[in-house]
Amino acid sequence: MPNRNLPPQLTPLSIPTLLPHRKYQLANGVEIVYLNDPVQEVFKIDVLFEAGVYYQPRPLIASTTINMLNEGSSRHSAEEIADLFDYYGAYVDFNSGLNKAELSLISLNKYAEETLRMLAEIIQTSTIPEKELEIYLTNKHQEYLVNLEKTAYLARKKFSALLFGEDHPYANQIQDNDFHQVTAGQIRDFYRRYYRPENCRIIICGNVNEKILQLIEELFGNLPTSTATPETPNHPFQPASPGRYHLNKENSVQTSLRIGCPGVRLTEADYAGFMLLNTILGGYFGSRLMSNIREEKGYTYGISSFNVSMPSGSYWCISTDINDEYTEATIDETFKEIRKLQTEAVSSDELALVKNFLHGDLLRELDGVFAQSDALKHKLNYGLDNSIYTHLIQSIKQCTPEELLQLANKYWQMENMYIVTAGKS
Repeated sequence: MPNRNLPPQLTPLSIPTLLPHRKYQLANGVEIVYLNDPVQEVFKIDVLFEAGVYYQPRPLIASTTINMLNEGSSRHSAEEIADLFDYYGAYVDFNSGLNKAELSLISLNKYAEETLRMLAEIIQTSTIPEKELEIYLTNKHQEYLVNLEKTAYLARKKFSALLFGEDHPYANQIQDNDFHQVTAGQIRDFYRRYYRPENCRIIICGNVNEKILQLIEELFGNLPTSTATPETPNHPFQPASPGRYHLNKENSVQTSLRIGCPGVRLTEADYAGFMLLNTILGGYFGSRLMSNIREEKGYTYGISSFNVSMPSGSYWCISTDINDEYTEATIDETFKEIRKLQTEAVSSDELALVKNFLHGDLLRELDGVFAQSDALKHKLNYGLDNSIYTHLIQSIKQCTPEELLQLANKYWQMENMYIVTAGKS
């Protein structure tokens, strides 16, 4: 029995153990990436297409397309598709991001034949039935109307529009009449254009045995290629002028606040140091913003800062919801904490604490084959792989207080900040 009077022995954090991945291409252009962990009894497959909101010709097209794929195929109805996945205990998910559209399946290996065939069927032969489309759009319209009553939604949308431009797909601005203008023909056209093998990457992880790889090649290797390359649009950023912006929402019980500016992309040399700097400011529960604005002042239940890296851009943002009477004080205290990081060196104790936290957080991102697959899925968008984690950990470990001062002054200039509030006037 352990002696409870003695504290546990502390050991240094480890360097991540990375599972090897293999990559190859099917004859029709589909890229296959897989990580094998034979001790699992399940596998996960992510089928990704360059078909996110960046490529849509008008609002709602990308998200509607991916979510309509399981509403009916050439051989099965929506109910039959759902029943099959339920019967075999499989989990399926559909997601439309800024650049990618993604279908995910988690299934027991012993049912791979049945679940993978159904996944391939709904990708290849979705019919986009009009009745189900109408129901889907009605539900999404109701969800949109509910969101319009939320100050957090309004602030987030406004912040995106200011940073990228009102008409940029990354801003993803949706108006009420957009829900009434989407047609089945538009969805089917987008589906035919972008859900093509040459526009597809498949990532598999878990117990990826020979049977599964053969099934993948059989089911996805014969997809017909398109004679026309899917169009890659060019959407330049058209940001608004930095400054203070307010959205009035009468009868709101709180104000939602967003403060931010362009961030740092994963491929930039400053990325690791900026991650560390952001964590100190607002990236974990013990951050300076949480300690000041939540614990000391009691203005909010929570406040955080984060950096988002995207294939063609990045942004950094502070986010919180506060009582109306604390809005100005919260903004003042936030900039006070930023100025401290620009003028006062971080102490050795705080720096060591946050470095250890961030090191552990990066290790958690690689905890298990599913997590490593998700991490790899993101890194491949930049031409990288999970070996970047070793580089990030080493760079964070070597970062000095002087470097953090330089980064805070380089990226957090007050004249470049967007301040968005949504709430009462």
